[in-house]
Amino acid sequence: MESPIRNRRTQAALAALAAPLCASLCTPPAIAQAYPTKPIRIVVAFPPGGSTDFAARVLASHLPKSLGQSIVVDNRGGAGGNIGNDLVAKAAPDGYTLLVTTEGAITISPSLYSSLPYNATRDLAPITQIIKYANVLALHPSVKAGTVKELIALAKEQPGKLSYAHPGVGTNVHLGAELFNQMAGIQITGVSYKGGGPAIISLIGNETQISFATPPSAMPHVKSGRLKVIAVTSAKRSAALPDLPTLAESGVAGLSHYGVEGWVGFYAPAKTQDNILARVYGDTANVLKLPEVRDAVLATGSETSGISPRETGRVVREETVMWAKLIKSVGVKIE
Repeated sequence: MESPIRNRRTQAALAALAAPLCASLCTPPAIAQAYPTKPIRIVVAFPPGGSTDFAARVLASHLPKSLGQSIVVDNRGGAGGNIGNDLVAKAAPDGYTLLVTTEGAITISPSLYSSLPYNATRDLAPITQIIKYANVLALHPSVKAGTVKELIALAKEQPGKLSYAHPGVGTNVHLGAELFNQMAGIQITGVSYKGGGPAIISLIGNETQISFATPPSAMPHVKSGRLKVIAVTSAKRSAALPDLPTLAESGVAGLSHYGVEGWVGFYAPAKTQDNILARVYGDTANVLKLPEVRDAVLATGSETSGISPRETGRVVREETVMWAKLIKSVGVKIE
């Protein structure tokens, strides 16, 4: 029988051996405890100057105050956002390389491109939706329609005579107009331009008569009288343009479920630790509640969002399915 003294010594020795193991198993990783300990890079999947770049720079201006580290904005535009998306998808999942990108690059590209070097669902983890905006249904003043219902009637009376401008195949301006065609039972012909600026110029010049344009590109010309707008494309009225009805409010039965929004999302590489994602999300959500941030975003025709990572994921799944069906029916593809 083992003596009480030896038994106590054995227990003490075992406890000493177990202490380091318990510490390694029970203590969260140092990266999660200390994060962040160095500057953070936000990759923007589009060039400077657009809504994506604007959203990233809002975060870069305010997040350092709560995170305690500087933020570097790194614009990596090209291939409809796929270059920047791919860079972050392949980055180390340590919270120091994050992504700001558009809804199209996440929800449209998988169906639009024949192949991609990454899988957005598998390789990127949603943090939040930063801003969202409704496009506007803009018309040349010569179009004799003051409501959506009147526009649809005009398109049915004059088949093939109306055309819409869009800034490129696969953009939500292009696909939103094609969804409108399908749901309203009309055929307005799309004309592609190299960007939103040339598309709006074509509308002002009456080369095209319609565009589902972004507010920043259209509203200055509405104020000057060179264009008119009759609706927004979102399912609910826009806080930035509250006087404009939605297409769903038009009274046209086929449009009762129409809802298309543009948005800018915040992402991290997949497998980033949950507590790092939670930290970045919490601080970002607080930034988006600041009155000065809300006012600056509203001034661009957009709204702040700040929905949870889970809700962002749900939006992505639903919109990915919606665009996949539309892209298949329209028959567009980019090699």
